[in-house]
Amino acid sequence: MPTVDRFTDEIVLHTAAFADAVHAAGQEARVPSCPDWSVRDLAEHLGAVHRWCAGTVSRPGEKLVRRGPTDPPMPAADDEVSTWLLAGAATVTEAIRAAGEDTVVGGFGTMAPVSFWARRQCHETLVHRVDAELAAGGPVLAGVDPVIAVDAVDEHLAMIAMGARRRPELRADGATLHLHATDEGLDGAGEWVVTLGAEGPVIEHAHRRSDAAVRGPATALLTVLTSRRRPEDAGVDVLGASELLTLWREQGAM
Repeated sequence: MPTVDRFTDEIVLHTAAFADAVHAAGQEARVPSCPDWSVRDLAEHLGAVHRWCAGTVSRPGEKLVRRGPTDPPMPAADDEVSTWLLAGAATVTEAIRAAGEDTVVGGFGTMAPVSFWARRQCHETLVHRVDAELAAGGPVLAGVDPVIAVDAVDEHLAMIAMGARRRPELRADGATLHLHATDEGLDGAGEWVVTLGAEGPVIEHAHRRSDAAVRGPATALLTVLTSRRRPEDAGVDVLGASELLTLWREQGAM
């Protein structure tokens, strides 16, 4: 797994790319992957999440901070929106670094080390970068390190498995889905077998024959698993029981 310093650097990097896509798309454009949102809604969401997370990691030992009005609120002018987004990224990365990665703070349903939030905010920003770039109609996740994309897939799978109680549709009789990131140099880190068991999904880092196989670059896998793009649009190959991937995209997308 990348280090906390790497995650915080990536938060800033992907926020800058996100801000560029927001500017290119225009605030009134619709977000294809989040049809109920305009680009302005998307930008306001990410900037608010960064500031909310900064408040959470700044309060060691407390439960999650309730979300309230974003301070400062997102401005209206296009050029000021980019500045506001980058300020939010700076706020959360500075809070994470100041808190220390092992400090225990509020998490999802439990307490968690600050390192959890470094990873979560990196990948939250990365996935919303996809949303903004799709709205802008340009390249998606260009230049993203496959190591970061693989870790984003890994976190996505773990988060869905952790919340299995809320997703009874992902329970099955042991059907399996093999995911394979085809980028070079991953040393086996980019392969998973997802077993849809009676208690929900079980995730393993493994390579074995499964009911369905999904292969493609790590960034493409991420966009497909999170239902940002269709497999055929992302350049991902699906073999075998493709309905298992469809089920995951419908029920397991974040």
